[in-house]
Amino acid sequence: MPLRLCALAVIGSLTVGVDIASAGQASGSVRVETAGTISPTHAVAYVVRNSRNARTTSVELLLSDVPVDATEVQVALDPHLIAINLDALRGRNYVLLWVDADGTVTMNATFSRTMTQMLNDTNDGLKAELTANTPSRIEGHVFSQKPVKTMSGTTYSVDLRFAAEVPAHIAGRPLPAGGGDPGKALTALLSAVAKKNWPDIRAASSPAALKMFESSYNTPAENAGTAADLLRAWLPAKKLKVAGGQLRGDVAILDVEGEIFEGQLGLSRVQMVKTGAVWQFERAVRAGMLP
Repeated sequence: MPLRLCALAVIGSLTVGVDIASAGQASGSVRVETAGTISPTHAVAYVVRNSRNARTTSVELLLSDVPVDATEVQVALDPHLIAINLDALRGRNYVLLWVDADGTVTMNATFSRTMTQMLNDTNDGLKAELTANTPSRIEGHVFSQKPVKTMSGTTYSVDLRFAAEVPAHIAGRPLPAGGGDPGKALTALLSAVAKKNWPDIRAASSPAALKMFESSYNTPAENAGTAADLLRAWLPAKKLKVAGGQLRGDVAILDVEGEIFEGQLGLSRVQMVKTGAVWQFERAVRAGMLP
């Protein structure tokens, strides 16, 4: 699962509650001959969409040498993006592990100062011994049996142990194909964007979305263009459809599928919020590819 390093103003969390598990533990190290050593002592876990098949999920573990408050991460529309932008990690090295239900583990060890990254998985040189791989807990040992050599000639070794509770999924009511009323509101927004109708775009957008779309020094046409550009970055370019989603009170999370480029399907997640009787667009993120 690739590490996304940036995105266009989509950082934010859902205004709903979640049971936050106690912080986990980590030990061991990733040693890279030219970059140094990462020696984590803390672990937190949270559920993310699998970037290779975004209809499914993986557990992402963040291993660091400082404690991390994962509350914001665990309730975010894009937990991964929030995690790698946490203030506690600013300027620090860390390791991300993705654990799939079948026991496959992928690693990305990041050295923040140089943004050097070591990527590997259990299909290509790493070994994993998982003593717990359940919806509520991940515990195990990931290691390299011998130093791994990259294509550039750098060698590194991995020997990490970790244990963390996985917070429960946020409960919600499933939405049908089309997304119900929130889906209709998204469709109306996209229609307004296609017509470059700024008043209708503005009415269909929440205050948080307008902070991204609207600038006081721009004309209405320019603001409409900004909204169109951002939505193109977040949503499928062709054959877009709302496949369903989940309703959580006055927040709806829509699963939006379509072609992200020619011949490749992808899934985006869209957060809609209800103000009075009106559903409005709040934010969106690319979740990953679809088979």
